[in-house]
Amino acid sequence: MLSDSPSHYGSITRCLNWLIAILVILQLTSVFFNILWEGNVYSQAVVQWHTTIGVGILTLMAIRTLWAISQLRHRPEHHGALQKAAIWGHALMYLVLLLMPLSGMAFTWGSGYGISVFDTTYWTDADVPWAAAFGQIHVPLSWFLSALVTGHIVMAGYHRLIRRDDTLDRMLGR
Repeated sequence: MLSDSPSHYGSITRCLNWLIAILVILQLTSVFFNILWEGNVYSQAVVQWHTTIGVGILTLMAIRTLWAISQLRHRPEHHGALQKAAIWGHALMYLVLLLMPLSGMAFTWGSGYGISVFDTTYWTDADVPWAAAFGQIHVPLSWFLSALVTGHIVMAGYHRLIRRDDTLDRMLGR
């Protein structure tokens, strides 16, 4: 089933969720591993694709956001403080996942490097101070996104191990 329902997430939602998760984990782990062990093979293999992966995340997040809005009436109703917190947590994660690639691209573009996607560079030789300034939020956002992702994983575990409900199963397609 493509669309979401009160009992499960549809295949489009699940596919977008896991594709974005894989790309975000690639981005965050490669940067954090490089902080811990500068020049490691994993980070060096991924960092050359950092902007391309970021543009991919932005594209997928734009699609996912539009899809999620179109599926609101199909999803289960949320009641209680925990569900309200989940709504706000997801909304915040969507916002940060849109701002991260935008700020990264703004920084490189505004600093005159251009934006390289699949070895093709666009908008080179720009010197746009406001874009470079906006790009300064990229690193702090990466730490905030790491906290959000960690919280997301912890809450998935909480639902599975403590509450023993079907929240995680719905995203796994069971």
